[in-house]
Amino acid sequence: MASNDEKNELLVEVLTALAGICRKMAIHPAVPIKVREQASQLVQEFEELLPARGQGTPYEHLEGEQLITRMARFIPRVLDVEARAKGMD
Repeated sequence: MASNDEKNELLVEVLTALAGICRKMAIHPAVPIKVREQASQLVQEFEELLPARGQGTPYEHLEGEQLITRMARFIPRVLDVEARAKGMD
């Protein structure tokens, strides 16, 4: 069984990876503006939690866990991106 510190480090790694995906979605021109805005908001929330890394309060840990869930549910929205025919933009 993993220690609490190991579990927390795993959650931080997962959250960081999900934030990286959201960051890419936030700037990619093929992603609809509304989706980019939502991705940007999630990245902003992640960045607000960064100063607490490794020393967060129980509330900050809860916020991080909830953010993981929200990001994981949001990322499939990339499938909503519709392909455009070349030369039709």
